Amino acid sequence: MEKTVPQFLWNGIDLEALRLVMDQPCDDAVASVFESKSMRHLATILKEMAANDDFVSDELPPAMHDFVTQELQIVFSDEDIRMFKQTHTIWQEHGMKFVFILFFRALPYTYMAEKPANVLRMTKLLETQTERRVIETAQFVFDVMEKNWWKPDKRGILTALKVRIMHSAMRHIILDSGMQGETWIDDWGKPISQEDLIATNQVFSLEFFKGMAMMGQPLTAEEQKAWFHTWKTIAKIMGVQENLICDTVEEAWDLQHAIYAHLFNDKTHSGIALAKALVETMHQFHMPEKLALFLMKTMLADDQFPDCFERMLGPSYAEAHPELFVKHDSLAAEEKHKKEVLQKQLHAHAMDYYQTIKEKKSSLKKTDAQIGFLLFILNWLLSLFGVDNNKLHRIDIELELLHNILHDAETGEPLEEIEEESIVELITIFGGIIVSILSVHFREGKESGFRIPKDLQENWALKG
Repeated sequence: MEKTVPQFLWNGIDLEALRLVMDQPCDDAVASVFESKSMRHLATILKEMAANDDFVSDELPPAMHDFVTQELQIVFSDEDIRMFKQTHTIWQEHGMKFVFILFFRALPYTYMAEKPANVLRMTKLLETQTERRVIETAQFVFDVMEKNWWKPDKRGILTALKVRIMHSAMRHIILDSGMQGETWIDDWGKPISQEDLIATNQVFSLEFFKGMAMMGQPLTAEEQKAWFHTWKTIAKIMGVQENLICDTVEEAWDLQHAIYAHLFNDKTHSGIALAKALVETMHQFHMPEKLALFLMKTMLADDQFPDCFERMLGPSYAEAHPELFVKHDSLAAEEKHKKEVLQKQLHAHAMDYYQTIKEKKSSLKKTDAQIGFLLFILNWLLSLFGVDNNKLHRIDIELELLHNILHDAETGEPLEEIEEESIVELITIFGGIIVSILSVHFREGKESGFRIPKDLQENWALKG
């Protein structure tokens, strides 16, 4: 009897067939460089693209030059720009929460998709270059969320195009010669397929909306519409085909759930390694392992795939932290256990984190030693004239908020457990601490380090 293959359809599109579709215009441009035996030249171009602010198109090979020139001719309407500006306002207000949701929900949740996870595993981009990969994902978001990102002199479009070209280069290398002696398997479809591209793009909208709702601060329908419009515009710039660009948030959720159902039921091994690497990356933010797991357990709660946390993190951490992976007979029992764990054990780990960040706070303020001394003199001179020029740094703000949650308001003594209503506020604070550390993070070979626009540094009190 012939085996029946389940079909996964959305809007008449076969998602399994979609796994065979890549990004032909960009792939052709990259292939022409490889075919002209300019592989070393392409490698140099890609390295310069990653390191520099500018995209020097005159140095690109002809086919690549024509492709980039064509893509940069995109025209935006007044309505587009109105929504872009509204999105930037949302980013200014909620960007730190977005970063938290990205690290503790969006990334580990999507690692359940085994087929696309193989790209990251084979290229070792997250397993051996964990910190770099996670930081680059965050940098991509900051670049496309920058004020006026769509203008030619800003980073947004260029950053999106750089990532698109790098995707094509990765496809070419994986399919042409494999990686580390491993061959791409046909059953996985094609690397970084159209299904992967649209699902990843929509994560930056839909999982942000989901995360904000989980934190008790849902975006309004109008805010969601603007944010989604901006990100689907970025999807077009990054090579997503037109028939996958949804008109509404509701339609996008239908597509996203269909993709999750299609990809999340494979036996996972790559995703487990990626999730473990992500937890280890939290060490760069001075976050204890168990605290990172607590936060992921909280944010990975999900109706469609309630076993996500156990599937992605259980194989790596259940033995060391069995209390986080206790199985219950009912959803009610699970929720009761989770609340007890969060309120009692989370408190102790949050207190440890508070003490660690308090000790390290001087190194988390981005101020050159000499400039810091000059600022001290300037502030002293201003004080002689009655001018108070001292401004709180984000890390000071978050530490004060964290102190208030963890200590009794009257006695100043540490509390034994966190109030349930304080957990969301605590999570928001962690987002602010992560952004504070990102703001002083420098990568090897990058003179500018992690780039946060000046207006956002001011708005988020990252300068102090």
